[in-house]
Amino acid sequence: MGIFKKKRYSYTGRVTASHNYCSRSPKKRGRKAVKLSAYLIILFLIVFFAYKGCGKVVDYAYGSESISVKDIEIVGGKNVTKTEIKELLPFDVGDNLLKINLSDAEDEIKKIKPELKDITISRRWKKVRVRLYERTPEAFVYSGRELAGVDFDDKPFPLRGFMSGMKVPKIICKDSQERARLLGFLKAFKPVCRDFLDTIDEVKFSNTDDIILVTRDGTLIFWGDDRADRLKYRFDKFQKIYADAVLKHKKIEYINMALYDFGRAVIKPKI
Repeated sequence: MGIFKKKRYSYTGRVTASHNYCSRSPKKRGRKAVKLSAYLIILFLIVFFAYKGCGKVVDYAYGSESISVKDIEIVGGKNVTKTEIKELLPFDVGDNLLKINLSDAEDEIKKIKPELKDITISRRWKKVRVRLYERTPEAFVYSGRELAGVDFDDKPFPLRGFMSGMKVPKIICKDSQERARLLGFLKAFKPVCRDFLDTIDEVKFSNTDDIILVTRDGTLIFWGDDRADRLKYRFDKFQKIYADAVLKHKKIEYINMALYDFGRAVIKPKI
């Protein structure tokens, strides 16, 4: 028994360490809280002075004469003149570049100028660039007694510059619904007939709601209905019939293709 003495373990160190940890923990938490508060104060001061500094920069930019419009560049106009666009702009050379409202200016000019399909105004270094996108007539329509242009957006607009001399058909219609239908027909017909469209002077509806085409030499073409799915087939057959008729007859009064789906086309030469 004397040889094998029980080894006694002392937990004094562990208990002491635990005691010391517990006793220091509130102090550490206090120091962390102070540090966190200091960081927050510093961050607040940085944000505050940055905001004040940015405000001064913005105020300087808005009031500075050095950040002003030195030039107004207008590109893309063929028929609409630069002078008339500049007169419509709500700003001028010398105005502050940052104060002008570009989107409002775009919307206002598009309302006043229907011949513009779109307009984009952008800031450049000490200048403003105005890019114009003009409409191109796909047909002519009558607006009262005046002839106007209309594109496939169905937006009538005044003819400008070279437009009145273009070889596009005139749409003869009673109302905007007929105009929209005839425009839809022309939109589908154009890629099918290609150059032949240049020979068409008028397009309109008959009393039976069929399409009538009038060529520039006065020939009537009773086309039939305006179904898009039959356009290519009917035009391929019409081309051959028309070419033969022109060779055989000096002048043609009309070609009736309305019943060609039933295998019948009628040609009447002028006497």
